[in-house]
Amino acid sequence: MALARTAAAQDSRTSHFEFSAEPAGSIQWGSDSLEWNSHSVGSVLTYTTYLPIVTKPTSLASLISETTITLPKPLADSSANFCIWEHCSLSPRLYHEPLVDGRILLGWTDADGDGHISIISGNSLERTFNFPDRSIRGLVTHAGGSFAALLWDSGADVIRLAKFDQNGNQIWSTNLNSSIAVADFWLGDSRLAYGNGRYAAYHTVTGISGSFTDHYGDQLKYVNDQGVIQSDGWNWGCSHSLAQLVSYNSELQQFLPACASDCYPDKGIILNHAKRIYESDGNCGGMVAVQLGQLVPSGSSWKLIFNALDRACCQGQGIGLATINGAYQSNLVWLTHTNGAFERDPVMARLGLATVPEQFLVGWRMTNDNTYRLGVIDGQGNFLFGPEAMAPGIKWGNRDDSFRTRSDGSVTWVQGDPLSATLHLYRVKM
Repeated sequence: MALARTAAAQDSRTSHFEFSAEPAGSIQWGSDSLEWNSHSVGSVLTYTTYLPIVTKPTSLASLISETTITLPKPLADSSANFCIWEHCSLSPRLYHEPLVDGRILLGWTDADGDGHISIISGNSLERTFNFPDRSIRGLVTHAGGSFAALLWDSGADVIRLAKFDQNGNQIWSTNLNSSIAVADFWLGDSRLAYGNGRYAAYHTVTGISGSFTDHYGDQLKYVNDQGVIQSDGWNWGCSHSLAQLVSYNSELQQFLPACASDCYPDKGIILNHAKRIYESDGNCGGMVAVQLGQLVPSGSSWKLIFNALDRACCQGQGIGLATINGAYQSNLVWLTHTNGAFERDPVMARLGLATVPEQFLVGWRMTNDNTYRLGVIDGQGNFLFGPEAMAPGIKWGNRDDSFRTRSDGSVTWVQGDPLSATLHLYRVKM
């Protein structure tokens, strides 16, 4: 049976294959050939199937648009932290959430330590809500324009989850402090997610009681729509917890928290403060050979992008991609094949509408030449095009969980330098 490929029109999204009943000895596709024996049959069979293809652009850079926005005050300075087997500085924490009407909600903290949540419309700020003496540590949006934010008062050692209506009026505010620890961002991160009527607030803490005193762990609190803390979650999880991510999967109706730990309960990437899915080196003193990028829902699973060093104990090949199901089972592929010495700050978001085959925009920073790389992969981690180095000026923050998918399938992110009043909004649309 012969297989003939009919070239699709240049603007088509399909490939056309015809099967006919005649003796044939090979399938020819590109430069590869598969040989087999066949017998003729007594009638003609024609079978046509259409498979999705990706139209490859000349470059990913040609698909990126940039909007520059001036903030009313300079952004916060960089902050000291722990990264992959080293001390590091993190860029100003920025939280951006696309709205269904095309606008963007932006959470940011200024150089004086005051938090702000701004509505971006086009290339300007339409409105800004101000939070004196409290920094923004997480942000989610809701239909109708209401939103919730993690607000950290570093002077009082209090972190709160607060919900606001579309006009910035507070609906409720909940103190998330426990009796054994308080929020502290000398290491680690803070993340906020929402799904099925619950918020998940996940962040680093430092102990203030008993054996926890002066040690660093993490805390996960689930809070319902009325601002009431739920019984699940924990006051002390991974320790030390060098990075955190949390994501809600609507198909599974389930949250997934992930940490990078140098010691407890294990060394590597830990799910739900219990299940290790990737082993890495760690010294139980703040050094770990793996760092988290982003966590993205993917059907009935998640995609987790991360970077890892190759160590004597544990294989690392730079940028890794783990696919994780609802039972915390996972499989791993490597997007790069190096020793991980230079790859940092991986990012990822679904690219395109949910009705088309899965594609993900992925990226990372290279420390040896300070370039930022972008590529597009399928659900198995195969590159559809790229990765390619971006032109100078196209970049994102350090470990900032910044890429977001918009309702039209495009991906946006924001970037701002320490102590700068200039914000860059980037968008990739296929």
